[in-house]
Amino acid sequence: MEQIAALEVGLPVVDLERMLAFYQEVLSFEEVRRADIPASLSHALTAGNDGYLNVWLKSPYGEIIKLVRPPDPPNLTPPPQALSERTGFGYLTFYCKDIELVLAAAESHGARVRSDRELLDGRVGVKLIFFEDPEGNVIELVEPPAGA
Repeated sequence: MEQIAALEVGLPVVDLERMLAFYQEVLSFEEVRRADIPASLSHALTAGNDGYLNVWLKSPYGEIIKLVRPPDPPNLTPPPQALSERTGFGYLTFYCKDIELVLAAAESHGARVRSDRELLDGRVGVKLIFFEDPEGNVIELVEPPAGA
């Protein structure tokens, strides 16, 4: 396959406004497009039975997360305790310059830390941490060592 555009990830959400605020204010995504997907198309695609609102958010590096909001909120599915205990997409990874600053912003927007905060001191060569966004989707933050 010759890829012709940046990767897009669809993320069904319960509270669109809360999730928009989180991804825009914490992870610096920018809203680039919105579209109401009609029921006839969403059903044919097997993407939803009654249509949905799709909001495209673009990261500073060009990746796209599509927040998908159906008319009836989806069920929240809690992630497993250990991410490798199930198949499928487990988490999103973002590299940043100031992990403590990003994590503090995430927590102020309802994120919940999953991993040991001692990993923030860089003893493993990098600073890293896993947390859940306001709806339980797992995100990894990584801050490489200075000069890397």
